[in-house]
Amino acid sequence: MLACTLVPTAAAAAPSAEVARKCMHYSYIAYPYQRPGSVRMSGDRQAFFRNCMDKEGNIPAPETPSSSAQRQS
Repeated sequence: MLACTLVPTAAAAAPSAEVARKCMHYSYIAYPYQRPGSVRMSGDRQAFFRNCMDKEGNIPAPETPSSSAQRQS
């Protein structure tokens, strides 16, 4: 009987592949690909992806940055 109380009642499931695809897609919308070496990489895309995965994909869709904003960075 003691063993039954030690087993967690709800197992934490890993995020699904669908959630990972959604988060990856959103991260590339928020932080578009830029050729390596042309700009300094900051890790913002990876931080966005991790934040999305932590929230299991329950985040609003990011807005697409304007093309002029991409050229200025």
